[in-house]
Amino acid sequence: MSEEKMPAEKKPDQKKPDQKKPDQKKPELILAEIYTFTNPNWLEVAMTHKSYANERGATDRRAAEPTDVGLADNERLEFLGDSVLSASLSARLMREFQAESEGSLSKRRASLVNEERLAGIALRLGLHDMLKLGKGEVKTGGSSKPRILACGLEALIGAIFLDSGFAEADRVISYLFEDEMRSLHATVVDFERDYKTRFQEWTHGNRGTTPVYSLVDEFGPAHNRGFRVAVFLGETEIARGEGKSKKAAEQDAARLALEQVTAVPVQVEVTVTESQTEGAN
Repeated sequence: MSEEKMPAEKKPDQKKPDQKKPDQKKPELILAEIYTFTNPNWLEVAMTHKSYANERGATDRRAAEPTDVGLADNERLEFLGDSVLSASLSARLMREFQAESEGSLSKRRASLVNEERLAGIALRLGLHDMLKLGKGEVKTGGSSKPRILACGLEALIGAIFLDSGFAEADRVISYLFEDEMRSLHATVVDFERDYKTRFQEWTHGNRGTTPVYSLVDEFGPAHNRGFRVAVFLGETEIARGEGKSKKAAEQDAARLALEQVTAVPVQVEVTVTESQTEGAN
């Protein structure tokens, strides 16, 4: 007698787990919430680093309008954006610090536009994921280099100015620098002792460049560590400073650099606290 086959038990349907990752806002969307380009080619040029253009032999293709697809890279937009940014922040500082002198306002502006601060704003915008870099820059972490990020932000501002004019660029700058402006009101910064800001102000006014600080050496036992920092203008080392922290060493290097370029001894004053240097670091 043959055994009667029982029908196979049907397993209940099992839903596959949802493999979708949580939405992460793309840099383009972050930027779009702040500004939408009438001509998107301006944004493309603003995000094109010279290393990317050089690899494609585009260095000689420089046009006045992005419809020609290049300005080959973002350097000229950076040049323009630097001036637009300076004008916008200068006007706001005059409105908000009406009792201060020209010298004090200049120092406040320098603390707002230092390379590290601009790079921080660029990171918040997600420009590190939008910049087009050459293979060499990509390999060396170019998208996280403060200089490249700061230049990208200035190029973006220049692009917005050309796309829509100063009023719109000023609105975007005001939005981007809201936290930084608030910190200027909340923190009393002693600019006379803030040598980094003073030196940067001098370099912007006299050399049209931003100083770069590089850690040279660490010395002393672990419980009493010292740091030695060099400050450069371009490829030229100007001075070296020492301190019990990297920030203190940078301040000392900036103080010595001021003495070098002005040939006037800069008196060492009370040690600068981190809150005092917040605007220049």
